[in-house]
Amino acid sequence: MVQIDKIKELSLLEGENVIDCIEGNAWNDNPNPLMRLWMLIVRIFWLIFGVRIRTYLVVTNFRAVEIDRKTILWGLLKGSFVVMTLNRHSISSVGYGMDSSWFISRKYYFAMANASGDIKMTFKGNKEDLFRFCANMDRLIATSAKSV
Repeated sequence: MVQIDKIKELSLLEGENVIDCIEGNAWNDNPNPLMRLWMLIVRIFWLIFGVRIRTYLVVTNFRAVEIDRKTILWGLLKGSFVVMTLNRHSISSVGYGMDSSWFISRKYYFAMANASGDIKMTFKGNKEDLFRFCANMDRLIATSAKSV
């Protein structure tokens, strides 16, 4: 689980508590080794200039939040960030999956469909954490269905 205090862009509402959080990337979800090799070259370039792009998904007792963050100069300077609140009534489905390519490359990912579009995020962590996060998202959706 990601330490929530390292995500400074998240502002909690009154009475809101963080239930779960995952980290990954939403810009390279391809398991193809050739695409991953290309992205490795891009990442080496980014490493030289200290560029880092991360995506966080946070589940609270009220909502789900997607945070895309880019830092430069090895995290010393903020490049940009986007914080998107996903209303729990707008989330239609969540799930997870595994992509493999050429039988040598496997990536687990989190998938979510909502009113503003689909999110597919390559998951950074173990399979059990991904399953737990999906269960917490399911509970958030289920509580919103009861309150309608």
